[in-house]
Amino acid sequence: MFPELACQFEWADTPYLLWFELREAFEKAYEQTPRDESLIKRIYQYSDWCADQPRGETAEDDLLTCVAVCFYEHIPLHSAAREDMPRWWRAEDLAGEPSVFQYHLSEEQFRELRNFLARESHRYDPGPRTEN
Repeated sequence: MFPELACQFEWADTPYLLWFELREAFEKAYEQTPRDESLIKRIYQYSDWCADQPRGETAEDDLLTCVAVCFYEHIPLHSAAREDMPRWWRAEDLAGEPSVFQYHLSEEQFRELRNFLARESHRYDPGPRTEN
């Protein structure tokens, strides 16, 4: 799924270390000109796959926790990824208490993010996350 990242994954001996590498690659994909849409899409698809796996008994063996802590929480902190969030996320995806996107944001920043996603809802496209 990520042949271009094989060297970075060599030392990632836990899902958490793998997701730290994926987050770094995700951020770099947004910083490239043009940005690496293929890699961004594949990372989102893999995050969805991880989130759909059976829950682990502890945070250490729970893939959803791993993806949340190592990836989802950080998306709004990267300006280009945040600006692109409406394409991948809906305002209702931020529902629930607490939202995973809220961890590194103040209440005001989180409210702004929710409002931004609501205003830009016309950009949401579920297709890229599900197509191969």
